[in-house]
Amino acid sequence: MSVTIGDIVQDQENNKVLSIKDLEVDFFTARGRARAVRGLNLEVSRGEILGIVGESGSGKSVTALAIMDLLPPGTGRIMSGSIIFDRNDLAPIYSSKYRVAGRIGREKLRIRRMAVRGVEKKLAEQKGRISMIFQDPLSSLDPLYKIDSQLIESILYNNEEFMIGKSLDKNDILGRMSEFTNLLKEKSTEELMDWINQNYGDGGFYKEVFFISNMSISESEKKIKIRRALACTKLLTPAETRKLKAKLPDATGRFFKPNNRRRLPIQGIRDPIVREAMLFSLELLEFVGMPNPENVLTSYPHELSGGMKQRVMVALAVANSPDILIADEPTTALDVTTQYQVLYLLKSINRKLKTTVIFITHDLGVMAAVADRIAVMYAGRIVEIGPARHFFDDPLHPYTSGLLKSVPQYDERVRKLYNIPGQVPDIRKLPSGCAFHPRCERVMDICKESDPVDENVNERRVQCWLYSDGVKHGSR
Repeated sequence: MSVTIGDIVQDQENNKVLSIKDLEVDFFTARGRARAVRGLNLEVSRGEILGIVGESGSGKSVTALAIMDLLPPGTGRIMSGSIIFDRNDLAPIYSSKYRVAGRIGREKLRIRRMAVRGVEKKLAEQKGRISMIFQDPLSSLDPLYKIDSQLIESILYNNEEFMIGKSLDKNDILGRMSEFTNLLKEKSTEELMDWINQNYGDGGFYKEVFFISNMSISESEKKIKIRRALACTKLLTPAETRKLKAKLPDATGRFFKPNNRRRLPIQGIRDPIVREAMLFSLELLEFVGMPNPENVLTSYPHELSGGMKQRVMVALAVANSPDILIADEPTTALDVTTQYQVLYLLKSINRKLKTTVIFITHDLGVMAAVADRIAVMYAGRIVEIGPARHFFDDPLHPYTSGLLKSVPQYDERVRKLYNIPGQVPDIRKLPSGCAFHPRCERVMDICKESDPVDENVNERRVQCWLYSDGVKHGSR
């Protein structure tokens, strides 16, 4: 069977999990309009780790917030472009949540959120499929509530259907416990997952066992945790079973009011859905390698170290089994040992759960350890993107070269460390032409006059006049 060019192109399209085209994000402030992201184009494949680097103010975090629909209401807005996730364009859905009102001739626009029928339903379909780990876990976690309340709240809001399915599956297995016990003795965890998938599908209990099977523990310990998962489940009454089955088709998310009441043991929680959410919270902390997870569940955020808080944030992010995990400088303010543990955890999640990771950082050393591809951002644009193996050995854009030269070399003694001259430009008053030209060591006249276009060079894409055919032939 011959393979056509069309088949190859179709496979490449199917492998794309996220495609951003001509994205423009502006902020409207009292000091004027700021163009934070300008015509950004980016494609992310399933299962890859994409690194995004650049100085502060380059637009890295704003791009992530735009993907998540977390731009600050009233000031930030997607002006144009598309964010295509799993063949659905999210940008128009996000934009339809806002109405722009203002007088003609006024630069400042007043943006206010408006309720649009059908918009929230469309967003609910994508809910939980893109997760984000923020820079500062202490400001991301609510200091007034214990960890268990915050985990349960997120799980029930995003995974109520999973919790109901898990409860019903386990209730049925309890009725045939002797058969399951024999399977647990005779079969491996992988074979057990196949049996659960055949009998109950790939949701519910199967998903719980999937998380357990991917923990960094021995086979016998995995089976102990599977037994615990069943031991923590109570046999449902016929009335409870009917109630859960009736609720399953319309399960869209349940609000759980956080509280700091003393929790009963998992087996003692009467509500079957909350009981399953509590058990899953414990399993998530075990999955991310949290020491003493039972004690962490009953702790406040201020009682945990920086690394432990970041593991809680990772647990919150992976609870929904997202297709895309955005990590916005997750190793900031962590010591070197804890940094390594968090990076190893993210790599493990990418490998075991097949999750696409978008990793944002200033640290080029961290980027070298985790990324498959690297995108360099400057003044709201991607100026260079390509495989990580080329990034450190053969940078194309002068800005990329400047970033690499700014990293101190331990085997070289110099009188003065290198730094890129000048500063990142004010996004309210960007220079004409290439935004990097005031700081560039290889600037040409055309750089001051016109924006460079994308050029493809050796598996990479770069925005620089140095690689334009017209400039190469003397048209400067």
